[in-house]
Amino acid sequence: MKLPFLVAKNATICKSERGQALAETALFSTLVIIMAFGLLSWIPFHRARTAATSAAYACAQFLSQSPDPGRAARNAYAIAQQTLDADWSATLGVSYQVQVAPPSGTGEPGGCAVSYNVPVFFNGLLGLNSPGWASEWFVSRSETWKAKWR
Repeated sequence: MKLPFLVAKNATICKSERGQALAETALFSTLVIIMAFGLLSWIPFHRARTAATSAAYACAQFLSQSPDPGRAARNAYAIAQQTLDADWSATLGVSYQVQVAPPSGTGEPGGCAVSYNVPVFFNGLLGLNSPGWASEWFVSRSETWKAKWR
């Protein structure tokens, strides 16, 4: 006779556990969605930094290749822009600024800096602020024997 009483008691426990599991699942699902949007928003930052690093390095390499500082600065700026505008970068919406400091003399160092500003995706959902400008830079020294080519 006590057997039906135990079954009814177990049925009540199952209903309350089922309701708690639904609530936990809803909270966990919401957390997973917010984390997924957060991880997706890091992709443009990583791509922009990679493109800026590549452009600054290419700029510095071209800066060190010419004995004429004026021509070297023009070539370095052009190659940095071509690197940033390439199809592989996939950085639509990112703003870039390229700065070239040509060598001041024979065998002197010159440098290239590429600054970038990435728009924040899912800003309304995540409530993030704009991170501002970041930059990547390289210093390049032309070799003395190349500087004497004139």
